[in-house]
Amino acid sequence: VIELKGTPSTKTSRDYRLHLPIQLQSLAPRAFDIFGNIAIIKIPEELLPYAKIIADSLITNNLNIDKVALDQGVIGEYRIRKLKMLSGDHDFIAKHKENGLIFTLDISKVYFSPRLSMERQRLSTLISKDEHVLDAFAGAAPFSVTLAKKGAFVTSVDSNPDSEYWAHENFRVNQISRKGYEFFCSKIEDINFNSKSFDRIIMNNPTNPLSYLENLSKVVKPGGWIHLYFIDSKDEDLDIHNYLNEEFRCDSIHKVHPYSPSSVLKVFDITRRKVNVQNTNQ
Repeated sequence: VIELKGTPSTKTSRDYRLHLPIQLQSLAPRAFDIFGNIAIIKIPEELLPYAKIIADSLITNNLNIDKVALDQGVIGEYRIRKLKMLSGDHDFIAKHKENGLIFTLDISKVYFSPRLSMERQRLSTLISKDEHVLDAFAGAAPFSVTLAKKGAFVTSVDSNPDSEYWAHENFRVNQISRKGYEFFCSKIEDINFNSKSFDRIIMNNPTNPLSYLENLSKVVKPGGWIHLYFIDSKDEDLDIHNYLNEEFRCDSIHKVHPYSPSSVLKVFDITRRKVNVQNTNQ
């Protein structure tokens, strides 16, 4: 028999639900996003009368949070979250730290997903210095900044004027000069790329990427990559080859995070085959 001695743990759970009234503890949502000092939470309609109690408990049990916003879904052409501040002042501008970078923006005017942090980190390990990257739905440029910081030249496109403002700010704060990127405030389908092509294309428009895939696939270089984000069935994978010609192959599919009980956000890593040039001289 081995007798173990030690000091009992004094750590307390950070689960805010344990500090709610007992009748709410099993009903309140467990998951929430954090952007800077703002918690963003979805609350079922039947719990909305208790939203302020839930928000106050979140703040009390998370020292890095001093505001809580109710997420009422993504709306409009610019994919902006409809937010209502439940606790704290009504300023939706925050500074968010991620993978050694800083992103500042107004989350009520520009879409940003903290849940894509690991994806941004993953792509940063895949690129080579001096790659030319197209960020087709850039938002406030978190993917663009992450890859530019690794030495890529990034072309960022987004039609939201607020995205353009905060993107330039995020490039500046992270010390990326104008020589390392360009930003076009435009719909991606209105951009004339002429003869320009890219080593890598990021398509982070998960509710509607497929309608853009054919045209954007034309501007990826042979040997280049497309990273397409799509909300798909959690049980079956979309056959992306139905939307591409024979030059392209889906190399891998990753589940990024759950989206709903029946769906999940996935990323399809697609490569364009290099053209084999054979010597036909006799």
